[in-house]
Amino acid sequence: MGYCPKCRYEYEDHVHRCPDCNEELIESLVQEDPELAEKRFVPMPGLPGRVYAEMVKSVLEKQGIPCYIRADGVTDTLGISGTSPVAGTVRIFVPEDRLKACINIQQNMLNHI
Repeated sequence: MGYCPKCRYEYEDHVHRCPDCNEELIESLVQEDPELAEKRFVPMPGLPGRVYAEMVKSVLEKQGIPCYIRADGVTDTLGISGTSPVAGTVRIFVPEDRLKACINIQQNMLNHI
């Protein structure tokens, strides 16, 4: 897997450059907090495209919740970032101990879109 050093998005092995940031992918992200290395990250319910995922991720990060986005292979391969079904399902991964709160945040946001 490769990671974008700017948006921290994870990509499949065949992708070498972030389609959104145009950054060269790196092999791993540096852990900024040693406690994060011991946390188990789990997926939240899927979102209908990267645009929604980026909005939710932004709110989670502003609340101090570490998270990352992972999309299905089609979205990664083609660099699709819309909200249509062709964009595929995108999931945000969060620490397991914060999952319930994160799902509530995501649901509240989607209820207002």
